[in-house]
Amino acid sequence: MPYRVTKSYKGDPYWTTARFKSTCKKCGRDIAKGERIFYYPNTKAVYCEDAACGDAAYHDFMTMAEAEEYYGTR
Repeated sequence: MPYRVTKSYKGDPYWTTARFKSTCKKCGRDIAKGERIFYYPNTKAVYCEDAACGDAAYHDFMTMAEAEEYYGTR
């Protein structure tokens, strides 16, 4: 059974809907209001839903968060 992250912290990134026009930090694609994005609130970085951008950022974050929670380094 895989280890699951149960805690979340202020500043953790999350999936949301764009409230205004923006640009993907990784690929530079324009993001329209209403599109699904992966958002880092501390840096205000926005990633589009594309597998190489938002999905990759999400999986990187979840891998790091699971390791930190498992090893108690947070």
